[in-house]
Amino acid sequence: MRHAFVLAALPLALAACGGSSSSKSQTGSQQSAATPVAFVRQAAQKTSQTTSEHVDMTAATAVQGQAVKITGAGDFDNAKHAGSLSVHAAIQGIDLQIDEVLAGTTLYMKSPFFAATLPKGKTWLKLDLKKAAKAQGIDFDSLISQDPSRNFTELQASSDATKVGDETIGGVATAHYRGHIDVSKLPQGAKIQQATGVKYGPYDVWVGRDDGYVHRLRTSYSYAAAGQHQSATLTMNFSDFGNAVTVNIPSAADAADVSTKSVGSLGG
Repeated sequence: MRHAFVLAALPLALAACGGSSSSKSQTGSQQSAATPVAFVRQAAQKTSQTTSEHVDMTAATAVQGQAVKITGAGDFDNAKHAGSLSVHAAIQGIDLQIDEVLAGTTLYMKSPFFAATLPKGKTWLKLDLKKAAKAQGIDFDSLISQDPSRNFTELQASSDATKVGDETIGGVATAHYRGHIDVSKLPQGAKIQQATGVKYGPYDVWVGRDDGYVHRLRTSYSYAAAGQHQSATLTMNFSDFGNAVTVNIPSAADAADVSTKSVGSLGG
């Protein structure tokens, strides 16, 4: 079950948005003047530039032959690269809860599942994602400094896109597009692919017809974990753009730093 925690931690790092540069996006009647791939790229850029957003996510995968469903919800402050997410992972009939906080390149995780493994007085695990990436020869600084953020950077690396139709998401009229990611266009895409073996499937994105924001993003990918081939589908719904967000970062006294340890050694 330890791998479920690793997977559950990924959406928080992937969902945290950043960037502050300004640009204009196409909305409304301008959609008809843009090619589908151009419209998707501009929507991704605009969404990355909002100050904050709420995220509801679901993920589905298999761990050691067992189906795993992950659900979560949280809020993110893009300017500070900070956010919090409450996650539930359902595996083998057990509901595993994880509270996660992202502060820059540092990820904090709290769960009853590994509470017994923590040093006395500690309630959070602390993982420096930059150190973990550096061990794989990846410059994490260059990844998080990109505008737009990781999710929307991927959309901007679209090699193609096709309009599927018009749908309503959370009461918002959206245009649904489907396309593919060109990994070679991602920052350090080749290194990431070599380190993780990640392969992207088609993505689906729903863009607000009036506001030009990305309201839903569904991605699928495969990767290598613990010597096994894994696949996952991640769906993220975005809303409440620009609302005030407060992120409470765990104190040093409450967190056990496991940045130099193997994530796979955590849990059972």
